This record gives sequence, C-alpha cells and structure tokens, in this order.
Amino acid sequence: MKNLWILFITVLLWGCGTKKNAPPSWIAGKPIDPNGVFVYGLGNSFINPNVLYQQAARSNALADLAQEVQSEIYDETKLLQKEDATGFNSAFESNTTSTSALRLEDYELVESYADEIRFYTLYRLDLQAFLRKKALQDAEAMDWINEKFIEAKDVRLSAPIRLSALADGLDKAHDFQLFGDIKFRTKLNASATEALRKLEESMAIALLLPEELAYLGLPATFQAQWQYMGRDQIPLTIQSSSGKFIFNEEHIQCLHTGNEPVVQLTITWDWDTFQSSHLATKSWLKNKSRWSQGALVNFQKPTLQLSCPDEMKASLTESLSQYFAVLTEEDAKLGLESRIDLFSETSSQGTHKVIVEGTFVMTAIGEYVDVLWKSSNTIEGTAISSSKERAMQSAKNAFMEDFNYFVLPQLHRSLDY
Repeated sequence: MKNLWILFITVLLWGCGTKKNAPPSWIAGKPIDPNGVFVYGLGNSFINPNVLYQQAARSNALADLAQEVQSEIYDETKLLQKEDATGFNSAFESNTTSTSALRLEDYELVESYADEIRFYTLYRLDLQAFLRKKALQDAEAMDWINEKFIEAKDVRLSAPIRLSALADGLDKAHDFQLFGDIKFRTKLNASATEALRKLEESMAIALLLPEELAYLGLPATFQAQWQYMGRDQIPLTIQSSSGKFIFNEEHIQCLHTGNEPVVQLTITWDWDTFQSSHLATKSWLKNKSRWSQGALVNFQKPTLQLSCPDEMKASLTESLSQYFAVLTEEDAKLGLESRIDLFSETSSQGTHKVIVEGTFVMTAIGEYVDVLWKSSNTIEGTAISSSKERAMQSAKNAFMEDFNYFVLPQLHRSLDY
C-alpha cells in the first residue's frame, strides 16, 4: 500500500513538471506605462530552423520600439507647440511630421517567449532618459553644424574648402536625422541654403570663346577655353542646348555641333560625381543648387567649294544651300567634286534624248585632304522630247530629284551634327 502511494505521488509530480508555462500577457498587446517612463516594442517571427527567426523577431521589436518613440516625440512636440504662442512657426511646424529613422540607444530586453508557431520578443526604453540624452547630442551636433555653415559662408576661404564644409555640415545633419526633426528642419534648410547661395555668388568661370568662325557639322573648327582655380575639387559639368560639348582639361571640346546655329553653353555643378558620405546630402545639394554660368556660340553653315559643269552649277548650288555655304573661292572648309556627263542624241523621227549622270566625292580641305563621303552608285536623269531644250531641262530635273533624295541627305549625315 505504501509503495502504491509513492508511485501515485511520483506520477503526479511528473505530470506537473511537464505542464507548459502559460503565455505572457504582453504577446497579445505590448504594455503601456501609465507613468510615461517606459515605452515598449514588440516583435515576432515564425519559427523556422532554416532562418534566423530569433534575430528577425528582435529586429521587428526594435523597429516597433523606434516607431513608438518617434510617435511619443511628435506628440510631445505638438503639446509644446500648443502651449507656445509664437504664432506662425508653431502653426508651420505642427503641420510637419517627422519621418526620420531614430537611432535607439540604451534599450533593454524584457522577455522572450516561444510557442509552437512563433517566437516573440519584448524590448523597452526609458523614454525620458532617452529624450534627455538625445537633446544633448542633437544640441552638440547643431553647434558643430552651425560652425561648418559659418565656414561655408566665409568669403576669405577658397570655394573647395567652403563646399567641403557645407557638405560636412549636411552629412552630420543626416547622421543625426535632424532634417526629419521638426525642431531643426526649418532652421537647417535656411542656414544650409544661405551658405550655398553665398558660395554660388563667389563662383566665377572664365569662358574664352574663339574669335574665328565655328561651323556646323565640323567640330574641329570649334576651340574654346575655360578657366577656374580649384576646378579639380569643384565638380562641374557643361551642357548645351544643341550638340554635345565636354570639358577636356582647360578646353571645351565639341563632339557634335547639332543643327542649331546658336548654341547655349551652360556650366553647372556636377552633383552626380560629387563625393559625399550621404546620398541624401548629394540629393539636397542637387535640388537646392541654382548656380550656372554660360555663353552663346554662333555657328555658321559649313563652307563648301563646288566643282561641277556650268550647266549644273546653279541647280546644285540651290540644293546644297540648305546645309552648306557654297563658295567659289578656295577658302572653303569642304570640297564637293563631281563627275557629271551629259549625253544627247536625236532619233530619225526628230526626237531628242538627253541623259545626265554623275558621281560625287566630298572632302575636308585642310593640311591633308580627307575623303568624308563618296557615292557608290551613279545617279542619272533621262528625258525624251521633240524639243532639245525641254529634253535637257527634264533630264536635269530628274537628275536633281535623285541628287536631293539620295546624295544630299548622305552629305549631311557624313558631318558630325
């Protein structure tokens, strides 16, 4: 009997020992501190041995805690603004929400719990201590940032040093997420913009445009210089209203002239290549920058010396004048040589047949003669008429139709427009 009683007690104790712990109440809803001292963050993740589910739950809990802290900061700010009677600033800031990702420090793990499906984690943070520490850190950061902005406004310093100081201040502001804080955002934008404008006022570029003529389709005839001290440290780029222009050491190089006779060249900051610790800093500078400097370049039609039979000169000159300035002297930049033959025959019935056919070669006239284009096929015009004059005119018209359709566009495309 005594042995049976001992067995009963053992089974009872074993059953109690295997009984599962009751789940904590916080997994159904995170705690709320009535005294407002602590804020909590709750996170969970599905249990999966193939992934770091515990780390995922902790990350979710910290994200929830950061959102809770951010909400508390904004609520407190709104309350202070309601008590503040400064008018416009309060009304302006109260309509501006914070979107920054807070840097949490000194948080602590309260408890973790797992059931058959999920793993839960609960964090908490002493909100008042966090706010006091954050206020001190933000104030120190703002003092440092203001010193950098003052340095950026100092006209006694070089432009590269001032730009570096401005970028350092903006990087620090983004380090501390101050642009997302409604207490600092307005002042930061105003101070940084003022520093940028002061820097832009002192920027000057010397554009030395050529005195000789520049010709459309002939980039080699365009040479310009630009001068600026410290340009290796100031990222600049050049843009054009037509064509393609680039910086090449101290020269502006024309890669393509474009079709427009008047081209606006504009030099601006090249923020895409600017070195910065934060993409947000580069984006801010790119959006706020207003500085540019430019000049107008006047292009002429490329000059062309035409070599052809007298019978075709007037028609060819009229057609070529769409894209070229046709000259008779030898100072032209281009040459167009033609081999045109005119054949006519009269039948026994008195009708006249006229054939005009030819090929063309366009060259660049310089120290060396370079062939830019030559026709691979012969073009021709043929006409038959009882009048020899009408046959000749009709054949020339047919020849010019083929010239305008086949040859002229290829002459235009052979140039670097």
